[in-house]
Amino acid sequence: MMRCSILALFLALALPACADRAKRSVTLYEAGDYAGAARAADEGLAGHPDDDALWGMRVRAALALGDGDGIAKSYEQYVSRRGHDDAELLRDLATATIAQALASPSARLKIEAIEAVELLEINALADEVAERLGDDDDRVQAAAAVAVLHGYPQAPQVADDMMRSENAEARRIAVDGVGKKVGKLAAADLEKAANDGDARVRAIALRWLGAIKDPDAVEVATKRLHDPDESVRAAAATALAKIGLGNLEAAGKQALKDKALAVRLAGIELVVAAHREDELVALADDPDPMVGVEAAIAAKHPELALKAIARAMVAEDWHVRAGAANALVRAFGNDAALPLAQKLATDKELGVRLAAARVLAHAGDRDTAKRVFTEALAVADSDVEAAADLAALGEAIGGTSLSTFVRDIKRSPEARAAAASAHRTAHRVTPGLVAALADPSGLVRIEAATTLGTLAKGH
Repeated sequence: MMRCSILALFLALALPACADRAKRSVTLYEAGDYAGAARAADEGLAGHPDDDALWGMRVRAALALGDGDGIAKSYEQYVSRRGHDDAELLRDLATATIAQALASPSARLKIEAIEAVELLEINALADEVAERLGDDDDRVQAAAAVAVLHGYPQAPQVADDMMRSENAEARRIAVDGVGKKVGKLAAADLEKAANDGDARVRAIALRWLGAIKDPDAVEVATKRLHDPDESVRAAAATALAKIGLGNLEAAGKQALKDKALAVRLAGIELVVAAHREDELVALADDPDPMVGVEAAIAAKHPELALKAIARAMVAEDWHVRAGAANALVRAFGNDAALPLAQKLATDKELGVRLAAARVLAHAGDRDTAKRVFTEALAVADSDVEAAADLAALGEAIGGTSLSTFVRDIKRSPEARAAAASAHRTAHRVTPGLVAALADPSGLVRIEAATTLGTLAKGH
């Protein structure tokens, strides 16, 4: 009840100036009689089915009641009559749900809500985010400080404190946000963070040191090429390549000898930065097909790329074959990639066929892509992504499936949240996504709200 009350309060604050016909529904809503507001909206719509204000009140009332079925039915009927989504209503619903999450006792939900406010640029919730600068959880403090870093005088100090928090996740959030929003002015702090005790913090610090091309970071990045964590080693190699200073050739040789593929691929960036085109040509024949593919692409040598891709397409590991599909357009462009993708679309492994189908969807063979996506729609591990791909192609079954998946209570909250997020790939709102604002799980509600807000920005 408390959750619905908070949500209804923010929805009431967001109510637009309504037409006269919706006033009775609004009055009942503001009095807390949400069932009465829904009935009043229904009565008004019986005589005025094209009234946007009445439809908006019907959806708001259903959400305040936590009536997922009512939300889905009302929004579907509304859009069917209107012909397109109501972006203003969607923004109101998303904002109210995010505001609700900001008031949650859950640190995870508060962090996701803060990140949603920042992503969607919801200025109306900035003060609520700033209140979290004094939260009991360092992770929440860090997220809030980053979100309002340039708008509230106490935020920079909180962000600075959180970069030294005992909580590693709080440090990661703070380092990432400071790197993104402060950049070169925070170089010294980022250099310190590159020696943090937590691998995630080291990796993100190195990524930003490379992005800002900090010349003083060469020493720490070179040191981190020997880090015990492969993501840190990869970040260090990429940072050195972007900075473009130091012994790039030696660093490249070190990275290319690494046991982790991510580090070896970053080593190719170092070879490019060192201007060793001869080395790139030699790497096109590397025993690892993916290293060969990326080296040939970096060398801008179509014949070598074709040879490397051909090796990758017949590799025993299906992940390598899928990687070959993913590299086709970068290697050859859409037209030349088409026949190779069509061949990979017949691979025995569904993951490879899906990778190829995504190339085909953009390269001109929509029929083959649709066939593969439809096949994947019946496979549990790939159904959500396949539905999103089909919806992006304009196939009705894709949107219908996503709408069903996001409300399928037999799926875990994480799976329903993934279905909500997949609507971004589909570039469409479904009744199920709007209804997910009333999901029993806060995780699903906040993901649905963030996705709706993102899609509404595109209207």
